[in-house]
Amino acid sequence: MTNAQRLRLQQAIQAHARGELAFAEAQYRALIAEQVAAPEVFRGLAAICMESGRPDDAYRVWKQALAADPGSMEAEMGLAGSCERMGRNQQAVDSYRRVVKRWPRNIPARYLLANMLKAQGKFDEARALYQRIIAEQPDYTQAHFTYSGIHRYRERTDPHIATMLALLRSGGLPLENQVQLAFALGKAFDDLEDYGEAFRYLELGNRLRRSTFHYAIESDAELIDNIIRTFNRDDVARLQVEGLASRRPIFIVGMVRSGTSLVEKILASHPGVYGAGELEYVFSLGVSLFLDPAIHRQFRPLSTYPASSFATFGQSYLARVEALNGDAPRVTDKMPFNMMMIGLIRAALPNAKIIHCVRDARDTCVSIYRQNFATGNYRFAYDLESIGQFHNLYRKLMRHWHQVYPGAIHDVCYESLVRDPEPEIRRLLAACDLEWDDACLNFHATAGVVKTASYYQVRQPMYTRSVGVWEKYREFLAPLLDTLEPE
Repeated sequence: MTNAQRLRLQQAIQAHARGELAFAEAQYRALIAEQVAAPEVFRGLAAICMESGRPDDAYRVWKQALAADPGSMEAEMGLAGSCERMGRNQQAVDSYRRVVKRWPRNIPARYLLANMLKAQGKFDEARALYQRIIAEQPDYTQAHFTYSGIHRYRERTDPHIATMLALLRSGGLPLENQVQLAFALGKAFDDLEDYGEAFRYLELGNRLRRSTFHYAIESDAELIDNIIRTFNRDDVARLQVEGLASRRPIFIVGMVRSGTSLVEKILASHPGVYGAGELEYVFSLGVSLFLDPAIHRQFRPLSTYPASSFATFGQSYLARVEALNGDAPRVTDKMPFNMMMIGLIRAALPNAKIIHCVRDARDTCVSIYRQNFATGNYRFAYDLESIGQFHNLYRKLMRHWHQVYPGAIHDVCYESLVRDPEPEIRRLLAACDLEWDDACLNFHATAGVVKTASYYQVRQPMYTRSVGVWEKYREFLAPLLDTLEPE
């Protein structure tokens, strides 16, 4: 690498750090074109591709990196990660297996492989990998946390509980490790039906996680009020946009932990439907094309957007879905917070189906409080009062969408679905213009990948034990119950 190329690389790295992604990407690509094969170049360019919601481009970058250096563990890991983000799940598993075989001491690779196997429902193999990680590196608390989700605790003498308690009490653990152990112990004591002890650890985990960021409900309230003002009935009626005719997408929206994974698993059991999981495409396109950074990333009045913005939104979304699966006639996207973008979806993809999952507010909120989410999208989730406040905002938004687009959103009631599945599934399929298929009743037996917190539940036959779960924690829930607005 010449001195001039080193200088340009530093400029690219600095621009990347400042958020000047277009300039940084251009510099990285120019260096690669000049045969500069430094790891920092590939790493930086792949990171920008991932940050921009383009895992397919990141995949190509890592392929170039491997061609330049076939012995690069970083490139192999990057290739596996981009496959995972693209939904090429078996390819990701195969890539992680190659890394584990070649670099057997790579604990993160073994952990990520276990996570992929867990998502595929291969729980026995995943358990064995987690247990091996715990044995070799006891303070790798991610493995404790994830293992706890697929392990059933039946006795207080379970050795894994003792191991986690000893680790948590040992002191000196980084905060994130403490969070993972606290949530895992909360799950363990919940299994043992010791709800007081479970809540004690859940409260600890939530308090520690909340301390890692600043969150104010006002920011979410401001955005939701902005959405409601922008997509008002009159302005929507005046919008001169010819949406795309595609009927392929099925959007599953609602509060997180409201049954979205269950509904997707049912639909993905249909031979005409591919379950794509939680895609980030709608939000990334909405942010880049419509949310104005000059006004705190909110919408401007609808009349200020050219029709081409809506066309780009729809075309880009469909192209990304096509890259995931070009065969299935229908594709589900179960990102719950696409509920914020229903106005854009209706304008750009008016024939797409929108399924809204509804669950008892108390059960939904308690289920949220029991989760240590992998994503940072749910900052309201670590305080009972803010969970209740956000749930109130969600209901306000969904009432608005039903008023603006009457008949365009099909509600699925979680409690009705689990108590009497067939009638609800028949209505769900009809709402999606799908013929009845018996496989949808046997969804738990269908192959597929589930990466959300419901990975274990949706592989079981339908059950009702999650209905009324809030009652078990009633004595601890005053901040939530006092905040939730009546139905």
